[in-house]
Amino acid sequence: MTLLVIYVLAWAGGVLLAQASLFPPVWLLLGLPLAFFLRTGWGNCRSVRLVAFALIWFLAGAGRLLMAQPHIDAGHIAFYNGAGRVVLQGVVSREPDRRPTLTNLHLNVEALILADGATVPLHGRVLVKAPAYTTVEYGDRIHATGLLEAPPVFESFSYRDYLARQGIHSLLRQADITVIDSSHGFFLWEWLYRFKAHALKRLLAMWPEPEASLLAGILLGVESGIPDDLNAAFVTTGTSHIVAISGFNLSIIAAVFVQMGRRLLKGRGKTLLPLVGLWLYTILVGASAAVLRAAVMATVTIFARREGRATHGPTSLAAAVLFMGMLNPYVLWDVGFQLSLAATLGLILYTEPVTRWFQRLFERLTDQERAQKIVGLLSDALIVTIAAQITTTGVIIGVFRRLSLVTLLTNLLILPAQQQVMFTGGVALIVGLILRPLGQVLSWLAWVFLAYTIAVVRWTATFPLASVELGNVTLPLVWGYYIILGGVTWWFSHPAEERRRYRLALKKMSWGQIATIIAMLVLVVAYFYAAPDGQLHVIVLDAGQGDAIFIQTPHGKQVLIDGGADAPQTLAQIGQHMPFWDRRLDMVILTSPTGGRLPGLIPVLERYDVDFVNISPETGRGNVYERWATLLAARPTGSVGTLWAGMTWEIDTGVTLQTLWPEPGSAGGPLVLRLIYGNTSFLLGGDATALIEETLVAREGHHLRSNVLLLARHGAKTASTPAFVQAVAPEAVIINAEGDARGPDAEVLARVMDKPIYRTDEAGAIAITSDGRQIHVRGTRRP
Repeated sequence: MTLLVIYVLAWAGGVLLAQASLFPPVWLLLGLPLAFFLRTGWGNCRSVRLVAFALIWFLAGAGRLLMAQPHIDAGHIAFYNGAGRVVLQGVVSREPDRRPTLTNLHLNVEALILADGATVPLHGRVLVKAPAYTTVEYGDRIHATGLLEAPPVFESFSYRDYLARQGIHSLLRQADITVIDSSHGFFLWEWLYRFKAHALKRLLAMWPEPEASLLAGILLGVESGIPDDLNAAFVTTGTSHIVAISGFNLSIIAAVFVQMGRRLLKGRGKTLLPLVGLWLYTILVGASAAVLRAAVMATVTIFARREGRATHGPTSLAAAVLFMGMLNPYVLWDVGFQLSLAATLGLILYTEPVTRWFQRLFERLTDQERAQKIVGLLSDALIVTIAAQITTTGVIIGVFRRLSLVTLLTNLLILPAQQQVMFTGGVALIVGLILRPLGQVLSWLAWVFLAYTIAVVRWTATFPLASVELGNVTLPLVWGYYIILGGVTWWFSHPAEERRRYRLALKKMSWGQIATIIAMLVLVVAYFYAAPDGQLHVIVLDAGQGDAIFIQTPHGKQVLIDGGADAPQTLAQIGQHMPFWDRRLDMVILTSPTGGRLPGLIPVLERYDVDFVNISPETGRGNVYERWATLLAARPTGSVGTLWAGMTWEIDTGVTLQTLWPEPGSAGGPLVLRLIYGNTSFLLGGDATALIEETLVAREGHHLRSNVLLLARHGAKTASTPAFVQAVAPEAVIINAEGDARGPDAEVLARVMDKPIYRTDEAGAIAITSDGRQIHVRGTRRP
C-alpha cells in the first residue's frame, strides 16, 4: 500500500466522520497541533511520521467537507423555499436535460424579480422543471416563473439529499421560461453541446428504437429515451453499466486517440492529442462522477506511458478519488461513483487471482495450453465480471436491496459485443455526420450488435429468480461485508511463508496484547453497529408509570420525548440505545410537567449536550419543576421553544413531528404529537384526556390515522375513547404500563383487543422500526 493510498483513506475517513457529525470543527484546532507534535517530537520514527501525516490528511478531509457545507442566509435562493410562485433571473449552467415530459435546467440564480419589477440580488443554484421541448440552451440568461420549494423526500429515496450533493437546495416547478439573451457560458462548452445535440439528432434518425436510445446512452451519455421495460431488464440482469458511460467506454476512446497520436503526431503531440480528446469526450457525455473517475485514471496512465513508467492501480485510483473529492467531497455519496470505484478496485485486486484460479481449474480438466486458451476467452467477460462483482456486491445490496442471480451469465453473453457496439456505432455516426447515406449503411452492422445485446438482456431478465429482493439490508451488514473482504484479501495477499510467521507471532503474544487487539476490534464493530442504518427507530422505554420515548432518525438524529419518573432507569435505558461515546441529543421534548414525565429529563439536561428543548405551555409545581425551570433559563437564547397545535418540526430529512394539541390561544395543556416518516406515522397520546381526544376527532377526523398508537395516560379509562381509537385505526397499540392495579383499564383494552398490543410491563422497552413504507414492532425483554 503506497503512502498516497494511506493518506487518501485518511482523508476520506475525515470526510465521512465530518458528515456523520462526529467531527466538531474545534477538532481541527486540536488535531493540527497534535500532528505537529508527533512530527517534530518523533520525526525519526517512520511509523510516527506516517501517523502524523495521516492525521493531517484526516483533518484536511474533515475541513474540506465543513467548507463545502452551504450557508443559507437571506442572500441564498434556498432561503425563499416555500414562497410560492416567484420569478427568477439566472444563467443556465449545464446542458439541458431533455426528457419526454419535461426539461430539467440547472440555473445559477442572479436575482429574484419582484412584482413591481425591482430585483433582489441572490445566489445559489435551482433545478428548474420546465415543459418538454422548451427552447433553451446552455449559457442562456432566462427569466423562470414557477413554484419555488425544497426538493422532496420520497419513501425510499431522498431527492433532497441527492440534489444537495450537487449544490442544489431548491426546485422551481411548473416553470415558464423566457430567454433574455444568450452566450453567457464558456464558449468551448457551448460548441460541444451544440455538436452533441446535432450528433444526437442524426443518431436517432439513423437507428430504429430501442437500439437508437441504447446507442445514445452508450456513445453520448443520453439515457432518457430508453424504454422503462428495457431499463428494468438491465437492472434485473445487473447490466446497467452497459448503458452508462463508464471506464470501459473511456478506455476505448483513450485507446483510439492514443493510436491517432502515435500515427499522426510527433513529440508532445502524441500526449496532447489523447488528453484533449479524452477530456473533450468526458465533458461531451456529461462528466458524471463515474466518467470523471475514469478520465482521471486514464490521464495518469497516459502521462505514465509518456515517461516510460508502469502505473500502479491503487495509486491511480487514490489520485482520482482525491482529485474528485477536493472538487466536491459529497461525491463520496454518489452511488454511480461508489459503483465505479468498487468495480475498478475489484479489477485491480481480483482479476489476476481469479484468472489463476480458473487456470488451475481448467488445467485439471485438460492440458496447460488449452487451459490458457479457454481462460483467454473468458477473461474479458466472465473473469472481469466476477472480479468487479466481488467489490460491487456490497454497494448493490446496500443501495438497491436486490441481487441479480443472472448477471454472470448475461455479462458473459453480451460483454464481447460491447466493443463492437462502440466501434461500429461510433464509426457509423461519424461517417453519418459527414455523409448520411454511407453512415446509414454502416449503421446496419452496429444494429446487429445492439439488437443482440437487447435480446439477451430481455431474455435473461425473464429467468425465474433473475433478481432477488433482499428486504432490509442495514449499513452495518454492508460494512461487515467489506471488513471481512478486506481482511481476507490482506491475509491472502501475503505469501504462505509470511502467513505462517504471522500465525507464529500471534501465538507468542501475551494475553494483554490479545485483549487489547480484541478491545480495539470491539470498538470498531461497535462504531459501525451504532451507525445510522437508514431507518427510523422509535423506542418506547420501559419507564414504569412514566413515559419516555427515544427516537433515532435514518440519518442519526436523536430525540428524547419525556423522561419518565425514575431517572436512573431512564438514563440506563438511554445508555443502551445510544453509542457509549455519544453525549449529544438533537432535541428533548417535555409533553407535560408531571411526575411521570419530567424527573428523568433533569439529569438528561445536566449530563448531555442538548441542541434544542421543546416544551408544552403548561407550568408545573414543586422542587423538580423549579430545577427544570432553572436549567431552561440557563440555556442559550433561542434553544428553548413552546409547541402549539399546527406547528411542525422537521427533525431530519423526511422525518416530521406534528403538534396536534394544545390549540393556539388556549390556556395550554399536554402535548399530543404525531411523528411521520414516509407513509408511516406514530401518534403519541401523551397525557391527553377524553375531552382532548373528542376535540381532535372533530377537528382532524381521518387525518389522525396512524400506524402506531401510544395510548394516552398509560391506558387509563379517562382517555382512549372508542371514537378516537377508530379515527387513528392503528396497526399496533403500545401501552407504557407498570403492571399493577393502576392500569391499563379493562374497558380500554377491550377497545383495542383486535389490534396487536405491546405492553412495556410484559415485553420491556418496545422498539418500532420504519423504512417509510411499513413498520416492525418487537419487545426487547427476553422470555
